[in-house]
Amino acid sequence: MKLRRGEKGYTLVELLVAVSIAAFVTAGASMVIITMVKLTPKNSDWAIALHQVQYAGYWISRDVLMADNITVGTGSTFLTLTEPQVDASSKTIVYQFEDMSGGLKRLLRADSDNTTLIAEYISTNTTATPTDNHTLVLNIEAISGETAVSREYRAVQRAPSQ
Repeated sequence: MKLRRGEKGYTLVELLVAVSIAAFVTAGASMVIITMVKLTPKNSDWAIALHQVQYAGYWISRDVLMADNITVGTGSTFLTLTEPQVDASSKTIVYQFEDMSGGLKRLLRADSDNTTLIAEYISTNTTATPTDNHTLVLNIEAISGETAVSREYRAVQRAPSQ
């Protein structure tokens, strides 16, 4: 191909600069993609464990708020709550653990009507400690994959027994 008068091609320096810039952009993009691929399972495990802890904290705090009497259990029975009813009777709610594989547990909520699965992947480090001022301190830990998430909840009784 013959160049016409006044036309010029690219110089070797211009081509090297363009190739270098393209290499840097490609390297940066591939690093971002590799990082995302590696972190996605960790983020997923973290989100699963966090949601399980939040579900357990929500349900227990909700029931403790209405409870007249709280008993911290041992073994598979985690908590037993007694709630007063409008007709002067009482309703008993039992939170119990069910074994899962890997030493983790499911948290179930049972009352006179039904049994509900509250959370999964709960660690044996989960504790409930009543205090003198009608507050239940919950330390809940869930483990998903290699990621552990723990939170502390303070649930206060609205109408504690005298």
